[in-house]
Amino acid sequence: MRHSYPTSLNFETRSDDRELLDVPDLDPVELAESLKELAVINAALGGYATTLGALSRLVPHGRREFDVLDVGLGGGDTARRIVEWAKRRDMSARVFGIDLAPEAVSYARLSNAGLPGIEFTVQNLFDLPQTRKYDIVHAALLLHHLPDDAAVEALAKMYELCRLGLVINDLHRHPVAYYLIKWLTTLISKNRLILHDAPLSVLRAFHRTCLKDLARRASLPTPDISWHWAFRWSMIVRK
Repeated sequence: MRHSYPTSLNFETRSDDRELLDVPDLDPVELAESLKELAVINAALGGYATTLGALSRLVPHGRREFDVLDVGLGGGDTARRIVEWAKRRDMSARVFGIDLAPEAVSYARLSNAGLPGIEFTVQNLFDLPQTRKYDIVHAALLLHHLPDDAAVEALAKMYELCRLGLVINDLHRHPVAYYLIKWLTTLISKNRLILHDAPLSVLRAFHRTCLKDLARRASLPTPDISWHWAFRWSMIVRK
């Protein structure tokens, strides 16, 4: 099967093309394969390091335990990395992962079966009660799936639910990032979802000024935005 890419690329504005991962009723086998490959890509290109670095700045020194709401859990691999990172530092982390896709939640539960400190549920962020707070609310590679107005609403809701702060880990919209991930996925993958969505994710991603504007529109405090290899942004918003 051939995979189509945009014929004309615009890195100044976000693409509004829909990613295949956002289509309902995904084939569980195809999705599982894509989530496994995404975990490999995240490990190789600094995805986990971006999240863990932000957590190290937010969790107070000497804190022995904390909890995290992971919004858009994907395959549950980031939740597992957070728990393992905390354990290496003699801390206890509990991660509550939510996702709208039942297929993703089922895969995450299966791939993390038996691991303590992790809980995954099919849940809409906007249905979570305001009374239940989490030390940190985290979202990796979620925001670029949303149009700007929905991203603003999501940021406001996530910030409302955190005690210490909000961590956003997402992509930098840049030509090098686009061609790098297009070349890499063409080289290593035959998965239809990966081949279509990985380059498109970059086109749907952000410049620094865009993240600042989304935070302003969500009435958040001034965010701390930093760039990480490979073409990742971390945005920390403290309470």
